[in-house]
Amino acid sequence: MSDISIPGVTASKYKTDELIQGLMKAERIPRDRAESELKKYKQEQSAWRQLNQLTTVLRDASKTLYSYNNPFSEKIAASTNERALTATVTREAKEQSFRVLVSQIAQTDSFLSNEIDSKGTVPQGEYTFSVGDKSVTFSWKGGSYKDFSEALNRRSSGILRASFIQITPKTSSMLIESLKPGEKNRLTFSGDARNFAIEAGFITPNDTAPVSPEKEAHTAPPLSSERIDFSGNARAKDGLVLTFSVSVHPVPSGSTGENAASGLEPVKAGSVTYANITIENAHSEGAPTDAQPVLKPQPVTDMSVLSLRSSKGVQIPLPAVRDSEEPVEMSIPLSEYGDVDALLVNNKNTEKELRISGLKISDPRAAGDVIPVNPVSIAQDAVLKYEGITIRRPTNTIDDLVPGVTLQLFEPTDKNETISVKPDTDLAKEAIITLVAHYNRVMAELNILTQNKPEVISEIQYFTEDETKTAEERLGMMLGDSTLTGLKNALQRITSSGYRANDTTTITILSQLGISTRSTAGSGVDSSKLRGYLEIDEKKLDEALKTKIEDIKLLFGFDSDGDLVVDSGIAQALDKNLTPYVQTGGIFPNRTSGLGTKITASEKKIAQLDTQLERKEAELKSQYGQMEGTLNSLQNQSNSISNFSKQNSN
Repeated sequence: MSDISIPGVTASKYKTDELIQGLMKAERIPRDRAESELKKYKQEQSAWRQLNQLTTVLRDASKTLYSYNNPFSEKIAASTNERALTATVTREAKEQSFRVLVSQIAQTDSFLSNEIDSKGTVPQGEYTFSVGDKSVTFSWKGGSYKDFSEALNRRSSGILRASFIQITPKTSSMLIESLKPGEKNRLTFSGDARNFAIEAGFITPNDTAPVSPEKEAHTAPPLSSERIDFSGNARAKDGLVLTFSVSVHPVPSGSTGENAASGLEPVKAGSVTYANITIENAHSEGAPTDAQPVLKPQPVTDMSVLSLRSSKGVQIPLPAVRDSEEPVEMSIPLSEYGDVDALLVNNKNTEKELRISGLKISDPRAAGDVIPVNPVSIAQDAVLKYEGITIRRPTNTIDDLVPGVTLQLFEPTDKNETISVKPDTDLAKEAIITLVAHYNRVMAELNILTQNKPEVISEIQYFTEDETKTAEERLGMMLGDSTLTGLKNALQRITSSGYRANDTTTITILSQLGISTRSTAGSGVDSSKLRGYLEIDEKKLDEALKTKIEDIKLLFGFDSDGDLVVDSGIAQALDKNLTPYVQTGGIFPNRTSGLGTKITASEKKIAQLDTQLERKEAELKSQYGQMEGTLNSLQNQSNSISNFSKQNSN
């Protein structure tokens, strides 16, 4: 039974399988060659695709340095007191420094009720709450304070907010606050809301006798003094504020009677005329015989013209007024000056007239005929001095004072703080370093593809193990490719050339920024320095950015012919040179696409060869199976004959 052999099933005693494999190995040579070509095409396509990606990133980094959004036009702002005020700037802001003193910040009305029973209720009614010219009105069916505050919040339309605060297990308070700052946005209560606010202790009728100046306006000519009495004593504890507008106007010299006060005119003795004959009297004895020169006083300019009179008769100086013909609003918190009863105007100027208007004393806490009982804050404008000029705004975010600068106020300051606007050198430095990094990465890829030296890879210390392995597979893959050689030479030429925007430009080449190839090191030559990589001296770059940022901006891109289009500079040249390589339909995409066509053709060829090989192998197996069957049949016949012969012999 051991001699039984089934062709194609059991191991062949004639070793036909080995014969078939040997024959198929020769048949597979075209297929193996096609598979090797396919692998090569895929590697080349991957290399071109990788080079295209790296070059595209370099082009984009180049474009960033000379486009409208280039980092050299970005500004940053710094404050000497970040806790009190900060500033943000746009690209349009000028490089500058200015002083700001914050007198007060803008606030909202925020009123707290008295302590109330936590189980108390708000009666039914029609409730109206107003903030400035905006109002919230709703009908309330009655219910707890907490439910009432929630209902108010649902209908507040973003103009006010209510909070329910548990004070003790049995008592609570309710807080109602405006969400719009500024003294014109006072929180007021109307209808049933007014009665509710008074009963809950939010507000109370203002029974304090009003205090007012005896007149609303006054004109003070040169060298004049005036006292404007108040109707009563403005007490410091009442927190009253004196407001008015003041303007200063020039007065022609000589209109104030200074000539009369400055010298004596000669006195004439008189004369008599009769029959056309005039007889002059003799001058009085001792009278001056010649006219004496009129003495003109020296001009006096002093803007410290206002003061307050305390209830004890002491004069308290006020801040100097601004020398401006345009009315300047002034706000004087009387609580800072103690109890006062008059405004004193002492115009010591010889050629300036003072005009005061809108004199008014008010209680900033009062909203109409009521005042808050427990104010957390009172609606007020932000008041600041910009370079000594008093500015008022209804918000703490001020973006209309300095072009391109937005001030954010947080708290008052004790002194002038400085806001400095300067170029964002860190952003510019980062963009330059990014460009150099992408440039070096492209240069490394070009060196790997066009050179067959292992040290080209070992010199690159930032490669990961996988990147090193991939680079080794690509080493010298495109040796002698004129396209890549030309690109490398162009990149080196661009980064080493000079670019002068105008006659005053002092930065004209990258090495002046501390960026160069540094091909020499010590006494010998470092071959790695000769491969086109750029190095950065950060200290030198920082110094250049600090003092020559405008020249650096022009180095990377400038308009050479006055058509308002950047057409020269390192970054512009890189962008212009790289675009034909990476754009749609460019050199690199075409190479990648061409290899894609070859890959598709190779894959089809391999599929056809695989089909042919399968057919050939099946054919050989069939032929050798038939041969084995025939041989087995002959062998069986031979055995039968042999056995028959043996039997007959016996």
